[in-house]
Order: sequence, then C-alpha cells, then structure tokens
Amino acid sequence: MYQFQQKLKNLKHVLKVWNRTNFGNIQAMRQQLEHQMHILQQTLILEGRTDEQAQQEQILWNQIEERRKQEEIL
Repeated sequence: MYQFQQKLKNLKHVLKVWNRTNFGNIQAMRQQLEHQMHILQQTLILEGRTDEQAQQEQILWNQIEERRKQEEIL
C-alpha cells in the first residue's frame, strides 16, 4: 500500500508540472495574445499589410481561438 501511495504522489507531481508547462494560466495567456493582436492590427493600420504580417495575424488568431476553447472546456 505504501508503494502505491508513493506512486500516486509522484504521478500527482508529474501531472502538475505537465499542466503548468502545457496550459499555464489560460486566461492570462489569452489576454496577452489579444494584446499582441491589438498591437499588430494597429501596425497594419499605420503601415499597411504585408504577407508576413498577415501570416502572423492568422497565427495569433488561431492561438486566441485555441485559448477560448480551452477556457470553455475549463
């Protein structure tokens, strides 16, 4: 029984580390991504759109949507 308890403790630790590294604070990450998107959109308005910026905008949008889905699941 003692070995089983130790294995559960070790598993708990591993799962906590995994959660922090893969998900972290979902809401804070979404807010940070939205802030980056706002800055990028302001740049697009002032300087015009390039292919690289359009690609970066799409990547940010996908990341924001992924965080929103994670929040909904949470």
